[in-house]
Amino acid sequence: MLNLPINTVLGDLRLVNTFQFFDIPRIFSCRNKSGAQYLVLSTFDDYDSFEWLYLPISNDRLSSVVSKKITLREAFELPEDGYLFHVESNFEGEAKVDYKFSEQINVEDLPKPGAYLQTDSPYIVGFGAIDATEAAISSRRETFNIHLYPTDSQLPEFEIKGFGTILTSLQSLVDSLGQYCEGEPTLKGAIAVDILSETKFKATQIFDGSFGVQLKSDSSSDLFNRSLASDAIMELINLLEAGDNEDVISNKLHEFQGRVASKYKVFLKSLAKLDTPLKVDWGSPNLERGKSLELKKDTILNAYKAVSKINIDMSEAVIFKAELLGLDVKTKRYRVRNLSDNEDYFGKISEESICEVEHSEINGIYEVTLKKVIETNSSSGAEYTKWLLCGLKQLTK
Repeated sequence: MLNLPINTVLGDLRLVNTFQFFDIPRIFSCRNKSGAQYLVLSTFDDYDSFEWLYLPISNDRLSSVVSKKITLREAFELPEDGYLFHVESNFEGEAKVDYKFSEQINVEDLPKPGAYLQTDSPYIVGFGAIDATEAAISSRRETFNIHLYPTDSQLPEFEIKGFGTILTSLQSLVDSLGQYCEGEPTLKGAIAVDILSETKFKATQIFDGSFGVQLKSDSSSDLFNRSLASDAIMELINLLEAGDNEDVISNKLHEFQGRVASKYKVFLKSLAKLDTPLKVDWGSPNLERGKSLELKKDTILNAYKAVSKINIDMSEAVIFKAELLGLDVKTKRYRVRNLSDNEDYFGKISEESICEVEHSEINGIYEVTLKKVIETNSSSGAEYTKWLLCGLKQLTK
């Protein structure tokens, strides 16, 4: 049986998982007693002597290789620590080990471009780094750590529906920001599948300290550490940094256009309902990016109120001649009938219009001003249209 190298700087090694076997293990992972982990590639053998590349690898990077988010060649060409080991050994495990930089490796010893690690059986890599930057660099995926602080319990516990709403609304917000980054923001309707595939995030682990959950982009960065997920998260951070400054929020949302305002409103509402502060740590494979910030509960609530107002101001207005069928200033509800097509409109009265409309007469004829507001159902994520009454100007019949 072939022994792993003994008495070397690699440590006391044990085989963890064999990915490819032909006479001997050709691609496998191993670990030493102190926890250092290696992905190993056979490069030469003549039945008596062997040559190998031992790549020091973290759980995050190995997970990305196993899940085919990183090719085998990329893993060996871009070692996390900047180097790997060239090993010459025999069957007994006697070995010679040399440090090598990736550019010193003969390209003929590396897997072909585009080749992925093949494994037929489920392979549990284990949890990766909690630190957002470390995890992002190792996995080459955007990493977004969310910390929440429940205030109604001494334990870090949340009711499932509320916590789920935070995650689903965050994903919808990132999708809409990705659409903006691609230069094609729309108010409603389906977002292009290629955008959604690039902005998709997955929950990878939870951790102690408040209630923490780590999210990683499903897609990996390119060789220049660029990705649409990174661009979308950068815009999200810029939005969160505005806090509850209404002018800054307004400028950002008007710049984003499309559906970002309504999606951000739902996200803030989900946080406000759970009555929790928010801390986020963003790590990126691009070392020029990444950020940590915190929002207090009062800031979240004030930001939600500001976004709700801005969302209405940004909405499309329609004006038509109508008959007033119903009005209740206590419940802030109205109903009107468009005289041109007999279509009924109903909904809420805007706060600013209460005083203006409270003395209006049922069955009176008015010039009606409605604002078309696109809302998102916080549970299902479905979009729907609401008509907000913003003005009644009495006309003669």
